Amino acid sequence: MKFLCLPGAYGSAEKFKVQLAPLVNELTGDNSAEFHFIDGPCEAIPPKGFEDFFGKPPYYRFIEPDDKTGDETDPLSRIRDFPECDTPEETMRELMKEGVASCILSTIKAIQYLFKIMEEEGPFEGIIGYSEGATVAGTLLLAEQRRKQYEGYEPMIKCAIFFAGWPPLDPQTFAMVLSDETDVMIDIHTCHIIGSLDPYVGGSLALYNTCDTDIAYMFDHGKGHTLPRDAAVIKELGDVVRNMIKESTGAEED
Repeated sequence: MKFLCLPGAYGSAEKFKVQLAPLVNELTGDNSAEFHFIDGPCEAIPPKGFEDFFGKPPYYRFIEPDDKTGDETDPLSRIRDFPECDTPEETMRELMKEGVASCILSTIKAIQYLFKIMEEEGPFEGIIGYSEGATVAGTLLLAEQRRKQYEGYEPMIKCAIFFAGWPPLDPQTFAMVLSDETDVMIDIHTCHIIGSLDPYVGGSLALYNTCDTDIAYMFDHGKGHTLPRDAAVIKELGDVVRNMIKESTGAEED
């Protein structure tokens, strides 16, 4: 299975290759998967105080505020004061409740950018997203579903892997999709890799809740807002991903 790989905000294709290398090696070793890494379409500057966290430039992101006049309105800047509420959905509403810049134009461009890559570099049967990349991957999946509903388009992607993600945006309204507000749902097989020590784990759980939980895997690597690298954890995760690939493609068990 060929996966399209979307890095997190302020990352890049090359950095994501390094971050994902243990899982890539696990899944390419037996030809279970191949991987195509891309940069986000927007050049970016890390927020103040986070310059060292993201390593050396270049930096990219998929979605940026349509109005770039103030850092305080950038949704990504809000996570520095991440709230804690009773449910993942309440947490996300609190995070995004006031003064957040519109990202509609940027979201439209990001989805168009991804569809173009899919047409030129695909086909891709799977997609992987980390952090912001997971949000964009989820939004793309909903856009595929919408195109199927209204244009007769047959979706290309059969399964998704989300690392430390956030809920998708509705490709029609551009509102954040929260499971207690809407019936909009990602309807393909998904694997959600979370870290129980991630201070933003509420975002990952809110993303999980927007998916069909009957065909969704939840995998906790026990650390923070990072990608797992421990050999034993990677072996276990690799087996989970292989099972998801088989289920999503209808392949018989060995």
